[in-house]
Amino acid sequence: MSTLSISLTSLLRHLCHQGVRGDLSVTISQIAEDSRRVCPGALFVAIPGTHHDGHRYIQAAISSGAVAVVGERADLDVPVTYILVENSRQALAEAAAAFYRFPTERLFTVGVTGTNGKTSTTTLAAAVLGESQTALSNTVRNALERHCDLTTPSAIELQRLAYEALTSGKQHFVIEVSAHALSQYRVHAIDFDVGVFTNLTHDHLDYYGSMERYLQAKLLLFQYLRPSATAIINGDDPYATHFIRATHARVLTYGLGAHHDLWADEIVLHPTGSRFTVHTPAGLLPIETLLPGEFSVYNILAAIAVGLVRGRSLEQIKQGIESVRAVPGRCERYTTRDGVHIVVDFAHSPDALERVLKMLKRFYPRVICVFGCGGESDPYKRPIMGEISGRYADYTIITSDNPKREDPLAIIAQIEFGIRPLQAAYEAIADRPQAILRALALARAGDCVLIAGKGHERTQIFADREIPYNDSDFLRERGIISQSPSSYARISSR
Repeated sequence: MSTLSISLTSLLRHLCHQGVRGDLSVTISQIAEDSRRVCPGALFVAIPGTHHDGHRYIQAAISSGAVAVVGERADLDVPVTYILVENSRQALAEAAAAFYRFPTERLFTVGVTGTNGKTSTTTLAAAVLGESQTALSNTVRNALERHCDLTTPSAIELQRLAYEALTSGKQHFVIEVSAHALSQYRVHAIDFDVGVFTNLTHDHLDYYGSMERYLQAKLLLFQYLRPSATAIINGDDPYATHFIRATHARVLTYGLGAHHDLWADEIVLHPTGSRFTVHTPAGLLPIETLLPGEFSVYNILAAIAVGLVRGRSLEQIKQGIESVRAVPGRCERYTTRDGVHIVVDFAHSPDALERVLKMLKRFYPRVICVFGCGGESDPYKRPIMGEISGRYADYTIITSDNPKREDPLAIIAQIEFGIRPLQAAYEAIADRPQAILRALALARAGDCVLIAGKGHERTQIFADREIPYNDSDFLRERGIISQSPSSYARISSR
């Protein structure tokens, strides 16, 4: 637990509240939103959620030592200090920022949002800013190092990470910002110096209901940027003008046309990387990278813009970009001894799947796609992704991808609804390892097997269990690939 503390009266100065009942002289030594993690001296924030209402756990929090409670219900009578607020999530973010002494005000803080490319862009931006000087919060770092399955952690965790970065001498904080995080106030009270927009495509419509509401959530990051901050916008995205109009910050656009502030040309794409020239306000910058695909060009442009805003030289930026040899779970490439190419990628939205399939079709005679769709998440995209795989892959094997409490076969049937009218070649194998082995058995030398959807993830979630599982680890365990990407091993399953 942190050794920090703050008086309740000091904290209240930064909290939008409607009233306080009880002792104002208490000292707060922890901010908590989970009653199971409350320690003596805590301020417990009761949040009404989708499945659980935090107000039901107030007594449990008090029993564990909470000395004050924040909540939205005026009718509650609690035996400790009670702070009434209109929005508990907003109050949690404000309380966390005050408790950790507003660390993002003293860090160069970058937020990256969009449907696709966030993880790669944050990884590249951290490399440009200098990894030893930069704290990074993104999907991969959170999952693999912090055992957090959220793209953007809670407001408490973000402020703690920023405080630890500051006290350890770091100068920058780069955050991957999801739409859910924006809607749920997780990044409220973070002082962003830069906001980056990558793109907007179909995703999370089970939560938002429409692309318009999804767009409005993404715009929040840019609406609250200070005028002295910078908005870095993918100017080639159809939604770019919405983000430009939404912000009072300085705007830099990037893309593949000379009308942008940063733009790339002389682009040469290979299956193992790309080469291009970037036109910047500071001059020309030649880039050679191991990251493949046109989408990587866009991600790199965004990261270069971050570096320029921070005042990095073109040489520093180039070194940072070219130091990133791979992003875990993003276009991880392997080649077997039998000459079959394997790509493991996190693509789990229609646009991401289409982009990676189109890229692979340029370089390989046949592409076999293995993918599924997650349970309890956006059922509307399932037939769309089925159609995309049927249209661009030469053969599709539909399988499971974290079905959770849904029937895996029902999810597969929804995907089939999109692929079947195309009369494309496909089959369905619910068991993911068996689906992968089947794809490899069908592949010939020179073919590419795309294993999409899970990328860096380390578990497979079913209704009654969560088991350790990773696509690349499975391939290694079977002797299909060796330890490192782009290396060779014998396929034992053929």
